[in-house]
Amino acid sequence: MKILKNNFKYLLISIVWAGMLNIVFWIKKPTEPTLISLPASTTTFIQITPKEIIKGLLFDIYFKNKDVEITNALHSYIFSKQQPNSRIFLEYDLSKPIYLVQCKIENNPTWLLKGTPKDVPFLSTSPLFIYSTKSNELYSFIGKSYPMKDRIEIQKTLFKNKLQFRISNSPLAAYSIENKEINISYFASSINNIVKINTKDSRDKKRKVLLSKPNSFHMTSELNGKRLLPKYMKEYSSITDKLYGFSLNYYGAESNVKTDFLSPVPRFELLLNFKEALSIDSLVKIIALHIPKEASISPGIIQLYYKNYYIQQVDSFNIYLSSNSYQRNKIGYSNRSILLNGQPKYITQIKNLGIWETVLNFIPTYKSTDFFFNSIEKILSNEKSSQPEIDIVFKKNTIPSIEILRLFLALNNPVEI
Repeated sequence: MKILKNNFKYLLISIVWAGMLNIVFWIKKPTEPTLISLPASTTTFIQITPKEIIKGLLFDIYFKNKDVEITNALHSYIFSKQQPNSRIFLEYDLSKPIYLVQCKIENNPTWLLKGTPKDVPFLSTSPLFIYSTKSNELYSFIGKSYPMKDRIEIQKTLFKNKLQFRISNSPLAAYSIENKEINISYFASSINNIVKINTKDSRDKKRKVLLSKPNSFHMTSELNGKRLLPKYMKEYSSITDKLYGFSLNYYGAESNVKTDFLSPVPRFELLLNFKEALSIDSLVKIIALHIPKEASISPGIIQLYYKNYYIQQVDSFNIYLSSNSYQRNKIGYSNRSILLNGQPKYITQIKNLGIWETVLNFIPTYKSTDFFFNSIEKILSNEKSSQPEIDIVFKKNTIPSIEILRLFLALNNPVEI
């Protein structure tokens, strides 16, 4: 009886996926630009065209993928009752684009999902949803919801004084908004084992950045206020509020034999770009509030866990912080909002752990993230082109969509893959 039940379950799953495949392969790809309305306080939004993404992903899963555990984990996630966010999507019309939108609600940066409801009129009474019968727009809160008593004010925030933009129908794109205009756009596509991110950036002003180095991971980015910073960074707002951007070369970390494996020593170079002139003394006073009392501070050096970190004033608006002493020839210039280069594997690399490496690999978040970063061979940024792009090159015979899906499922699924 159990075998019959399992066979029926997998037959049902196969019918569902076959039906989805049949639908998505017969839908024409949209070509006309889309007119989108967003709350006036929107700072960032991500466009997702589910039918295009699902079409490519299902093809990769069923015709290219050789790891059956990926398929099992995906089925487990879809049918899991412990994943409320996965069920939210079922209320939307997935034949149309949906959007991840960050705007301010009650002065707090909040992420929402926006789209068109699957059923009209929309009848759900869940506190996660806010619906406009006039515009037929459906929003859902990602994570926490707000009390029902605040709904009228939230509806005003979402549905009045809206911004409007005409954007292309890309399967996956991200936009940054400044002064009620789109100032940065990112368009993602995949060719064989390479994920390409094309960028459109309206900035002309150049700022100082670190030059990327071999055997490292390089990232240069503007902070764009607090829009994409995780919540735990709020306690560092005394620093982040002053930052315009940063430039980082990261070389991995090493086990700290003088303390314990839980306090690894990172090896890095960091250039901080400030909005206004800031001295080293002012920055050190702020840093001192956020580091352990055991740390010692002397002119140009912060010692933490028996390791020296060097700090150098490059000019009034730029300060250099590193695990090595300052070298002037490491500084260049760029007007790009984001640059990525090198090998992401260094992000999770911790050397000389010994037996503790086995213990660390028992932590699912670390294990899955480390596996994903090691599936990428290198990242290249071509900033000299008029249409700059970032190429994320996965290792040979690796399917990018499968590795991204593997990471997502590992971080959101109780089933180990």
